[in-house]
Amino acid sequence: MEQKNADNLLQAEVFRWLRFPLIIGVVFIHSIGVPVDVEQINFVSPSGQDVYDIVRIAFSNVLARVCVPLFFFMSGYFFFAQLKPWNWQVYVGKLRKRARTIMVPYLLWITIGIGWHCLTLLAKGGNIESIVSFFSEFHYWHMYWDCYELDPVKLNWLGFEVYSSAPYHYALWYLRDLMIMMIIAPFFYLLFKYMNLWGLLLLLLNYISNIGAIVPELLPTPLLFFGAGAYFQMNNINAIQFFKPYEKIAYVGAFAFFILCVRFNSFYTYVGNMFFPFFVLLGCISVLCLATSVVKHNGCPLMSSLSESSFFIYLMHTIFVLPFIVSLSLKIGYSLGAFFLILGYLMSPFVAIALCLLVRRILLKFMPQLYLLLTGGRG
Repeated sequence: MEQKNADNLLQAEVFRWLRFPLIIGVVFIHSIGVPVDVEQINFVSPSGQDVYDIVRIAFSNVLARVCVPLFFFMSGYFFFAQLKPWNWQVYVGKLRKRARTIMVPYLLWITIGIGWHCLTLLAKGGNIESIVSFFSEFHYWHMYWDCYELDPVKLNWLGFEVYSSAPYHYALWYLRDLMIMMIIAPFFYLLFKYMNLWGLLLLLLNYISNIGAIVPELLPTPLLFFGAGAYFQMNNINAIQFFKPYEKIAYVGAFAFFILCVRFNSFYTYVGNMFFPFFVLLGCISVLCLATSVVKHNGCPLMSSLSESSFFIYLMHTIFVLPFIVSLSLKIGYSLGAFFLILGYLMSPFVAIALCLLVRRILLKFMPQLYLLLTGGRG
């Protein structure tokens, strides 16, 4: 019993420790700048521009893509605490709490993003007609749900096109899909109650094949990883201990699929999309194992101390901070050469995060109530 409690405490600390590194990865995803055309890259004798594009693919389109699935996994795990066996009262209570901590920031920050764009239009000499045109272009209320196409159109194993969407504050597609996963939590409970492991394998097959990706807001990624978190919680499986025996296999497999995904630009090409799900699966296991080793040796405690800032960084970085920094780094980089392009790309996420942390500190010190409102009551 003592060992089990120690393992559970270790897992909780690993999940807490991971939040900040994962949000760094999310910022990297949004820092890619101009889209990469992998067909134009010379992998044999790469030029400076080619190296820049390869680095961007490696970090933004491949490595960082394990971050959101891990967030879904941890969310599913924590949401299903106290829901074994199923308890409608607890479930409704969790939804009410998430309405404050997730739905309120979701609606508020989309509104902030829309308002910021309207102010930008007016500052550039626009008028009421330009604002009306802006709302018309993004289909009015769809700005709160699905006014953007999030990722490139993909083909599933059956050859059908798979779409994904995002609200006006495009990074908040995660919160939208997370709310949907929480609403359909009874589905996960029934699936695993009656099908057990077969239910999880069904979600895994759907993730790899994209066959069931019919509704853009019910994509295979949140279904699998939120569902996997629910499955582990329902069956009292400690993820840290469960994946430990497969650590070396995960490292080797993740590295092999990483190389393939970089060569074929992740899920942005048909061939890359065949390898991408396997990299994410093995990459998530690898990240959990690496984080466990670091936490066990008390490495980098700064990550744990910064974990509470992750949600605010996630909400803020794409509206006010990152676009300006990426644009500035591109202007400087293209004027100075490939080395500075690469350096600017690698530094941009950290500069954006530092500015978000500064704003967070100012809000906490001088306007704590506003900060709590912006983050749904999170400290």
